[in-house]
Amino acid sequence: MAGFSAFTASSTNATGTAFADQGLAISSIPAVQVASAPQSTSVADLAAARAEQLASDSDAVVDSQQSAAAAARANQLDGNAAVIATEIDRLKNLAKFIWPAEGKVGSVYGMRLHPILHYYRMHDGDDIGGTCGEPIWAAQSGVVVKAETGYNGGSGNNVWINHGDINGVNVQSGYLHMLRYVVKVGQKVDKGDVIGYVGDTGLSTACHLHFSIKKNGASSDPMEYIGWNPEAKGTASHN
Repeated sequence: MAGFSAFTASSTNATGTAFADQGLAISSIPAVQVASAPQSTSVADLAAARAEQLASDSDAVVDSQQSAAAAARANQLDGNAAVIATEIDRLKNLAKFIWPAEGKVGSVYGMRLHPILHYYRMHDGDDIGGTCGEPIWAAQSGVVVKAETGYNGGSGNNVWINHGDINGVNVQSGYLHMLRYVVKVGQKVDKGDVIGYVGDTGLSTACHLHFSIKKNGASSDPMEYIGWNPEAKGTASHN
């Protein structure tokens, strides 16, 4: 090892002497060029690229949100259109009441000589002939606002249904002289539901349904609402 060290030192000295003899300074020897990696991107370039990417992502998010909002709006409009169409159909049929019991009208709305009291007075409904025990149907959907048992001033067992606003007026229908009823106050009924049965209670001479209409609380001709029905054909024209 000592010999090798001596040799190395000697060799190094000799080489240095040789360079000196040739008039060359060691510092003048060109440095060995090492292959380097490609020049790296600057921080400014990275920041700019990142900002561009964020802007692109932001645009994509906005587009997605706008598309979702448009789809939701379209669905809402479709839903609104369906609701409007349903409401239009409901309003078209709201003023068309079904015939509330089997039979024809034997005594119409208007002044008449009362068959029991024997003096003229207002007959505030249509008497629809029938057989005791036959069903009475709700002429239109609504809420039961009255259900009375007994004589009740001649009305007998009776039911009144509030149909709400129809063409700007509140409309209620009444069913008088019932044998019995099967509904209660506050109950919601649909058009065609059985609400009771034809009877002869109260001031009555035979089994029939006295069907009445009130508009804003005042009696009105029921034919305005049930006259369209084929059952109304051939009804009595006078009392």
